[in-house]
Amino acid sequence: MKEKNRIGLGVFVCVFNKDLSKIMLIRRNTEKRKKWKADWGNVGGKIEFGETSVDACIREVREETGLKLKRSNLTLIHIKETPYLLPYLHAVHFVYVTSINESSKIVLNAESESYKWFKIGALPQKTLDKKKDIIAWWREAKQKI
Repeated sequence: MKEKNRIGLGVFVCVFNKDLSKIMLIRRNTEKRKKWKADWGNVGGKIEFGETSVDACIREVREETGLKLKRSNLTLIHIKETPYLLPYLHAVHFVYVTSINESSKIVLNAESESYKWFKIGALPQKTLDKKKDIIAWWREAKQKI
């Protein structure tokens, strides 16, 4: 069945450690790695109807990592627009940042296999977002949080 062309709204949350020297990325499950042709990514997902972008961040972070963030823990730093993210999808993502202790308890859901803290200068291969984008978001986070 052919998908209908549509616009989708989503969120990413770049989760940094407290001194902003590392970012936590999630290794997605086999199905998601195959679909997106990438192994590692930020926490994130779709904004549900009636939900604000901040509320979507709070929900996605809780669902994907078990962390319970407050609105005050999140800072919007970028809006990323990707026409043809999929052949039928024009995506608009709100990119937020937060910082947590590296020792925080992370409980992953079935969408992911593992997580790891990466130094900004040593990001893994096959990231969902371009490394230059992750570095740009890190620089912005250093100025705002």
